[in-house]
Amino acid sequence: MGYMIGLLVLLLNSRRYKPSVGTGFLPTVSLIIPTFNEAAVIGRKLENVLQLDYPRDRVEVIVVDSASTDDTREIVRGFAARHQGEIKVRLVEQSVRMGKTDALNEALRQAKSEIFALTDVDVTFPPDSLKKLVAHLEDPNIGAVSGVEIPIGGGSTAHSLEADYRRIYTAIRMAEASTDTPFMCESELSAYRRAILEPLRPGGMCDDIELTVGVRSKGYRSKYDIYSPFFESEAGTFVSKLKHKFRRGMANQHALVRNSNVLFNRAFGRYGSVVYPFEFFVHIVSPVLIAVVFSLFILSVAFSPFSALVAVVVALALGVPSLAIVHRLMSIYSSEDISRMKGTGSWLVGALAFLAFQGVLLASLFRLALKGPQVKWEQAAGTRPPITVMNSG
Repeated sequence: MGYMIGLLVLLLNSRRYKPSVGTGFLPTVSLIIPTFNEAAVIGRKLENVLQLDYPRDRVEVIVVDSASTDDTREIVRGFAARHQGEIKVRLVEQSVRMGKTDALNEALRQAKSEIFALTDVDVTFPPDSLKKLVAHLEDPNIGAVSGVEIPIGGGSTAHSLEADYRRIYTAIRMAEASTDTPFMCESELSAYRRAILEPLRPGGMCDDIELTVGVRSKGYRSKYDIYSPFFESEAGTFVSKLKHKFRRGMANQHALVRNSNVLFNRAFGRYGSVVYPFEFFVHIVSPVLIAVVFSLFILSVAFSPFSALVAVVVALALGVPSLAIVHRLMSIYSSEDISRMKGTGSWLVGALAFLAFQGVLLASLFRLALKGPQVKWEQAAGTRPPITVMNSG
């Protein structure tokens, strides 16, 4: 019932997406790339950035390196020297690794451009993506805009499930943006008005949510642009995929709790009254409810099999409206890149993957409650297979 109500409200507020229209709006941009031991991928990332279709005199690239112990810094310096005069690349070196939040705060101190753009070192994007994102910020009511992830990486079952899941994820984010503001802008590729950003609070695990909440607190909305994709190679095995989901789920839960003042707060518009409560339910309330209900169901099977059968029928019946709404949202929000994602071919499989993700969220919630936040991540084996640069369209 919680999902049905939340999804129905999002559907009622959904509108067909209209892409930005180029008007020659080309503010100055600081493109931030946080790094830590990224020697294997930083060269490819900088080559991808070099292909950007954006005036070179209006963009600077700031690589904030958090005390890497490999050749990351040497690769950045070499690239900057070779391409001096083509694109401005600046390396900011931190002597001690304090986590991504601290790295972004250092980037905020260094960036002087009108637009503060973020991208992760392990993603690539088409040359026109930055220009498309920035175009949305010509609207004085928009403070941030996010690209959309297109998972790539082969035909493994784990990748196929992620592709199906991403179709649903993107449709919900687009519906949230249509309602007011998406739950979060993706730090893999997003852009913000520099003037409205304030330093992030120490101890954060999810800069995506923290930045989005900060923008909305200033009275600005955020958007998703389904025509500004970024390509990210997904973990190739179920074990590595579960590790990635576990980390991401715990980061989201930590940010939700840290910013619980947003819940039903009129100052945040429908982001506070609809979007944030829905995501709080999905990430924190729902996993606990499912665990409780599943335990009661096991008891019913043991003591009253007929009651258990009735419970299954009722649960399936109540799930049908939610599935229908999700299917409708997916039909409203699609693009050529999204439709080309190689999944299993069934959106129902994505819905099942979403349901299975609740078990991971329950585990991450327990981990967060027992041991607290984990600010400095270490790369998990198998979560970053190599990818090639792709072009949209």
